[in-house]
Amino acid sequence: MDPYKHRPSSAFNSPFWTTNSGAPVWNNNSSLTVGARGPILLEDYHLVEKLANFDRERIPERVVHARGASAKGFFEVTHDISHLTCADFLRGPGVQTPLIVRFSTVIHERGSPETLRDPRGFAVKFYTREVILDLTAAY
Repeated sequence: MDPYKHRPSSAFNSPFWTTNSGAPVWNNNSSLTVGARGPILLEDYHLVEKLANFDRERIPERVVHARGASAKGFFEVTHDISHLTCADFLRGPGVQTPLIVRFSTVIHERGSPETLRDPRGFAVKFYTREVILDLTAAY
């Protein structure tokens, strides 16, 4: 068997994978591991190079909820509802909690006309003393 017969070469007019430095890649679908089911090795420079290229190839736009508007404000409790909840920010009348509300589209990408019909959503972020509380919805 001729060892050069299966070697990738431009002489065979077939495409083959190379690393960024031009070294041929014999198997693009597998990675180096310790044994048959062991962990992946960082010595596999082709895998590390592929992952780096994939992560840094482009910065995609935010596909879901790409277009929207937000507002800052306060949520104020007007009546005593302590019998309904144990949340501290809802227990007493007159308590103000800072929040941010964001309304956004769901489907269409940047540059699409505003007149297209699509589902919309909103999110409310409450900044309480205990925790940051997120409330999201789609309609």
